[in-house]
Amino acid sequence: MSASSQSSQQLILRLLQALACSRIHFGCKRLSPKVWKYPDLSCDELWLRMTLYQERIDQLANAMSVEERAQVRLERALFLRLLLESAPARLQSWSDQDEVTDMPPSHLFEWVAHDDERLELSQLEAAMTPQESARYDIAVNGLQWLD
Repeated sequence: MSASSQSSQQLILRLLQALACSRIHFGCKRLSPKVWKYPDLSCDELWLRMTLYQERIDQLANAMSVEERAQVRLERALFLRLLLESAPARLQSWSDQDEVTDMPPSHLFEWVAHDDERLELSQLEAAMTPQESARYDIAVNGLQWLD
């Protein structure tokens, strides 16, 4: 794999995380606009930011080979699994019975992030070819072995 290809893959992974953060902020602002003050952007500005990130991701991905895109999917899925495994520590005593309007901003962020991570991971897993799924299963089993 060339240095340019690795650089593009790393850029896409960073853009995917930036896109996820923007989606989370957007979700927090829509769920509880009185509680959620960060970032100080409107929903329209957050939507524009998400659109720009997605357009750049698509542009870079379209210039990649099938194998390179599969590698990005694999790395993103593994990262999301790690985030989801940390959910008990991040969510701690939070209950999904709590009202979002009474929730501290940090809990609101983690709650929305957790839902976003689960959704994105399920979409990535559904988009994997059988060969990608096999590589993913091997990688997941390798991660569990490290625990």
